[in-house]
Amino acid sequence: MTAISGSAADAAPVTDAAGGAADDGSAPAAFRFQVQPEFQPVPLDPGAGAAAGDEVLDERMRDFARAYWGEAEEREPLRAFTAALYGVNSAQLAADGTVYHALGFFPVGGTADGSQPPERVSRCTLTVGVRDLDNPDPHLTAAGIAETLDRAGDGGEVQLVTLPAGPAVVRVAGSRAVWQLPDGEQERFFLRVEVWLPFPEDDRLLLLCLSTADVQDLYRYQAILADIADTVTFGDEPAADAAAQPRPFG
Repeated sequence: MTAISGSAADAAPVTDAAGGAADDGSAPAAFRFQVQPEFQPVPLDPGAGAAAGDEVLDERMRDFARAYWGEAEEREPLRAFTAALYGVNSAQLAADGTVYHALGFFPVGGTADGSQPPERVSRCTLTVGVRDLDNPDPHLTAAGIAETLDRAGDGGEVQLVTLPAGPAVVRVAGSRAVWQLPDGEQERFFLRVEVWLPFPEDDRLLLLCLSTADVQDLYRYQAILADIADTVTFGDEPAADAAAQPRPFG
């Protein structure tokens, strides 16, 4: 796993990530978590306060598109389109409190040694964000979130769980999109798995969202997000090892 930490997460397998740390390292990270090595981080807008922010983001997006499509000259239009598309999305995600954004590519079938190629590759998107929320007590907050989501009436499944980092809410929901094309309608279904985790001593909420159009892989992605959620820690503690944690959901 790769570890992520701070208010801006730097993916590195699961990978260790942290949020909320000061640039000079003088303050502890607000949270840490890990992600599987199959996730490829997408750069986020460094913000208007960052030095040469636009130039930095453009360069990061070019590097991301190059890693995604490779170096072949004939793929330059694809690289340019990918960099532009994700660049526009990056600013909105960052403005909404997203601190980590990644694309996941998970082989299905085949053999671990590579002697047999995978039958297909399942794809997903992962975002991790922070939201302000009145949070007098994490248990009460989690219960309130579960009740609110359950009353939304969108057909999703909501469950209160206990993670190593504290009480949380898991929500699984589906959606349908329809496009009007010249040759008729085209529809596609999407799956979204969320973990809502209140901070233990702060009026904030950590929201982990995994979405995919490969709805047949529901149980796989529930397990993937469960593994990530198991590693979340708050404060300056290192991200937990998912293999050593109980499985509260999935």
